[in-house]
Amino acid sequence: MEVPSIPHVFDQSNPKDSVVKLVTYLFPEYKSKDGSHDDIEVTVVTEGTTNGLFKVTNHSRGNQSLADNDTVNTALVKIYGEGTETLIDREKEINFHSILSDHNLAPSLLVRFSNGHAYQFLPGKPCPVTGITEEKIWRGVARELAQWHAILPAAKFNLESDSDGVKSVLDHKPNIWSTAKRWLEAIPESTGQEKAQKEMLRSDFEHLVHRLRPGDEAKKHHFVLGHGDLLSGNIIIQDSVKNATGHDVETVKFIDYEHSTYCPQAFDLANHFSEWTGFDCDYNLLPTASTRREFIREYLRSYQNATKQPSIEGDQLEVSEEEVSRLLSEVDSYRGFPGFYWGLCAVIQTHASTGSIDFDYAGYAELRFAEYRAWREEEDGTRATNGKDIPLREVKWATA
Repeated sequence: MEVPSIPHVFDQSNPKDSVVKLVTYLFPEYKSKDGSHDDIEVTVVTEGTTNGLFKVTNHSRGNQSLADNDTVNTALVKIYGEGTETLIDREKEINFHSILSDHNLAPSLLVRFSNGHAYQFLPGKPCPVTGITEEKIWRGVARELAQWHAILPAAKFNLESDSDGVKSVLDHKPNIWSTAKRWLEAIPESTGQEKAQKEMLRSDFEHLVHRLRPGDEAKKHHFVLGHGDLLSGNIIIQDSVKNATGHDVETVKFIDYEHSTYCPQAFDLANHFSEWTGFDCDYNLLPTASTRREFIREYLRSYQNATKQPSIEGDQLEVSEEEVSRLLSEVDSYRGFPGFYWGLCAVIQTHASTGSIDFDYAGYAELRFAEYRAWREEEDGTRATNGKDIPLREVKWATA
């Protein structure tokens, strides 16, 4: 369904008046009794690094304490941050949001406007930073991520059937490689120091392309539409269920699709594991090898059952240890890429930030790039050759 688009600029300093201009799109049946719109409540949810989010509640039916799961009378309005057009392709975000909504993996889009869009409220509560390490939550994440990867890729992104070849597909469809390349080229190089940094980052990117990017052997890198930014705050916890093995599993949904893109299955998993550490990069929170194995087993079980043929009946399909080990190994090979990817993003924000956001982008970029270089030194053996200690992140990643 086509999403309405209107020439309206949302004023975050006066959100109530801005919401009033959108109200007929948010709540089609709404009618103001006296023209005051006092029955429309607007609250700030987040004022993030790349967007702002407002919750809008319609109290016109006389209920001043709506239940948390009332999606009909509640909507969310997302405002794009200034200077984020370099980082985020908003047309791609809307397109992917629509695809996800069509597959019941995202709430419905309601309206677009000049500096944002609005969508239906998704009931639940955001996952806390350390909550992502709880087994019942990460099992829920594994199952939901499997639904994303199983339902969406085939019709939308077929590497093997494209007549122009694999590299052409990767260069012309939105994906992690084209995004990283675009971010890299957007980094300023007006000083000698900036030029030197950018040249080093170009060399790092070429190394990643050579090491990870698929060539003719594309089958080894299963591409999916990934979330791309699966940190704790983008995970909404809804309720608990029992899975086939008797484990308690939270039902979760994902929000915020601005970084959703086509990527190798293993990248989306490795990137999610890297997000366990939060913005503080507390590497003590990283999942151990045994936890990652169980996560991947849960993921593959859900993935296989989501993609099995309708003619297959009976109990859930099981996965072999060989399948789990194969994907676990692929995820391990991608563990350095998220640090490079988000390091690039942070460098751009260092230059684009207006100063109103209290976040050390430069320091964060250094932390993320250090993750990439620690992985690279471990991969090529230079860390051991130079007699350096193993960084905490690599120690935790290798912990059984």
